[in-house]
Formats: sequence, C-alpha cells, structure tokens
Amino acid sequence: MKFLVGTYTDQTDSAGIYVIDSCGDDRFVVSDQATIWLRNASYLIEHPALPLVYAVSEIGDAAGGQLAVLRQDSRGDYGLWQVVASGGLDPCHLSLSPNGRTLLVSHYSSGSIALQGIAPDGSFEPKQTIVPHDARHLAAQAMGRSWHPRQQTAHVHSATFLNDHQFVVCDLGTDEVLLYDLSPNRPLQATVRKCWTLPAGSGPRHLVAASNRLYVVAELSNAVFVLANAPNDQPAVLSSLSCLPDAAGGFSEAAEIQYDPQASALWVSNRGQDGLVRIPIAGDALLPLRALPDLGAHPRHFWLSHQMLLVASKDDDVVRVIRRDAQGSLDLQSVQRLSIPSPVFILPVRQGDRDTS
Repeated sequence: MKFLVGTYTDQTDSAGIYVIDSCGDDRFVVSDQATIWLRNASYLIEHPALPLVYAVSEIGDAAGGQLAVLRQDSRGDYGLWQVVASGGLDPCHLSLSPNGRTLLVSHYSSGSIALQGIAPDGSFEPKQTIVPHDARHLAAQAMGRSWHPRQQTAHVHSATFLNDHQFVVCDLGTDEVLLYDLSPNRPLQATVRKCWTLPAGSGPRHLVAASNRLYVVAELSNAVFVLANAPNDQPAVLSSLSCLPDAAGGFSEAAEIQYDPQASALWVSNRGQDGLVRIPIAGDALLPLRALPDLGAHPRHFWLSHQMLLVASKDDDVVRVIRRDAQGSLDLQSVQRLSIPSPVFILPVRQGDRDTS
C-alpha cells in the first residue's frame, strides 16, 4: 500500500509531497527518492479512474494559489504534469465529482469556490467559474451572525461532492453550510438549493455525508452537528455535541471529521487538546465521546480504514501508523512513527490497477 503525504513547506524543512510505502511485515517506510516538490501541498485527491492525483498549493500572497496534477508512470512513481492558478487565495480543500469531470477548489482567504472543469484525459480545462461568498458574508454580518475574530470575511473551508450534480460547502466565515446544484453543461454554473445556518461563531470546516445526513465539524466552537439532508427535508440541525474531551482544557480547534461505518461512529481530530475523539452515532443522536490522546502535536488530517489509522501530526513532524483489530479498536502498543516535516494530509493511492499509457 502506498500513501502520498502533503506538507507545509513555508518556514519548514519540508521538501514537498512525500511517499510512504509498505515494506513488508505490516511496516511502512518514507521513500527519500520519491519526494515531489510542491509548495504547501495541504490537500490532495485521486482521480477515480486515471493514474492522476490533484493537489493544491496553499498560497495566500498576491500571486494566489495553484492547482497541480501529478501523473503516475509505469513504475508507479508520481511526477508533476500540469500546474495552473487555482483562482483565489489559500486553496485548502479539493473535491472531485464521481465522474471525474469537475474539481471543486475551496479558497479560505478569498472566500470562494472555483469550479474547475477536467478534460477526458484528466488535465485542467482552460476556463474556471468562480463562486464568491462575499455577499453571503455581508448578509450574515447584517444579521449579527459573524462575530468571532476569524469571521471578518467569508472563509470557504470545504466544498464536497455528494454526487455528480450536487455539492455541499462549509463557510467558516458565515456559519453556513450550503447545498449547491451544479449544472451539467459548460461553462460550469452552481446555484444554492439549501442553506443550514449554524449558531454564531461555530465556524463550519469539514463534513462527511452518510444516509441522508451531513455530519459537520465546526472549527471555532469545537462542535459536531447532524444535519438533515433527505431530498424533501427542510434544512434542519438535528443534534450537536462538543468534540472536546475536556471542556476546561484551554484553546483548541477541531480539524478533520471522518465517518467509520465499522463502528457507526464519527472520528474528529482536535488541535490544541491534541488527540482524536470517537463519537458513536445512535439514530440522529451523538453519544458521549471516547478520547484518543497521545497521537502527536497538532493532529490535523487523518486517514481511517478497517485495518489502520494514519495521523498527520504537523507540529512534531510525524505521521503515526496505528493498527486496528477486527472490532475496530486501536493497537496503541505498536504505533509506528514516520518522520515527515510538517505533515498535514494523507492520501492512499491505488497501485498497478490502472492504465498508465
């Protein structure tokens, strides 16, 4: 099994995107020969059929962010193939439609989504459509909703496809979660179908979807929200729960959320109260969480499967590999620590099952 690890390169010792590969006996190694230079590669996503990986270059200065395509060769190694402007400042999240034809790019500092068309060969089409949230932020301010110091402007933190023609956006700056319809034609266009408004100062960051429900993690309030999203549902918040194990533990910001079908639970990473938590789900209720501490300083992104958990701990420059047993419990006695500077994203990539011609 192989993983690509995105990192922050500014003011760090990182060389870009690193490769983790299996080396037998359920162990992994960081490949020094396969590092791919890309500045601040904070989010990566794999094409559903082609041997390609898309990555953001999270840049917030005047030049703006970038999008890159990595192409896999016949040996299974990745190299840069195409780099274009992302269409805004600080691109921080990607989502690719299931048919592989549209890439969503979330811009934190610009407060916008770029709709990037993908050609049949996986390359970027020449035109983008930008969906700004400036007007939504002004409306939120007029209603007294955006009051946190980090909500002085729109901050689109993620845009996630539900299917080829619908996606959901988390805007940290407006406290909104929005369902968009995407037109099937070119040029790409998107229109809002639903809007869930979270409590003021929540700061929605990322979400996962399962069984007509959206599970949203809010970075600023450190809460998880359950949203109704059946076709005829009104945009209701069904329940919520703090994702912090210690309510008096000082500063912390939630980062990543994933759904674990094996245990019918949500997993969330917390930066500040460093660690992960597992939150069981019963219907639309979120049950008391279980804390998983000692997983590194500033755990940001993590990857979860039936067999293992990988955690990117940015501030101690380590990716931790932890095995899971048949019941889904973690084997914390045999954690493997892989040294990678400032890791912030972990992407598993397929090997040997696609045409690389």
